[in-house]
Amino acid sequence: MFLTNIDKILQAMPDVNNGYYLPFHASHLDNFKGIIEYDSKAITLEDRKQLLVNQSAYGPSVTAFVNSRPVAVFGLMFHWKGVGEAWSVFAEESRRYPIAMTKGAIAFFDICQILFVLHRIQITVKCNDQRAVRWAKALKFIEEGVMVKYSADQEDTFMMRRT
Repeated sequence: MFLTNIDKILQAMPDVNNGYYLPFHASHLDNFKGIIEYDSKAITLEDRKQLLVNQSAYGPSVTAFVNSRPVAVFGLMFHWKGVGEAWSVFAEESRRYPIAMTKGAIAFFDICQILFVLHRIQITVKCNDQRAVRWAKALKFIEEGVMVKYSADQEDTFMMRRT
């Protein structure tokens, strides 16, 4: 279902100076610094790569490129009809483009919400990562509660949702 709709998603994504979006592919991780910069010590680099590949198999996912370099990967996994869970990994370089990254993510989730008739999109965000919490709120997510020791490195995370 989602593979046939990826073209619709990409067509609706906003234009970015010197940037573009492609359907996520495992080979994008070869030159993606965000996978190396990921801060968990509880999971190996190879395991992190495999998790992203696995997540991309359960819903639409894209890679954002700037100047032909991957700077972000994000997507949506479907849990069941009407409910999806968002995921993302960003390279530090992506922070140079906060407006473009925010517009791109909002557009992606808005498009997916409409295209797949979702009544809920949820994410988890580490409670101690205030920058990520602020960004999630900018993407229209609201906090629902705290999941204690939920992350691989046993950190508390917020469950957040868009409805």
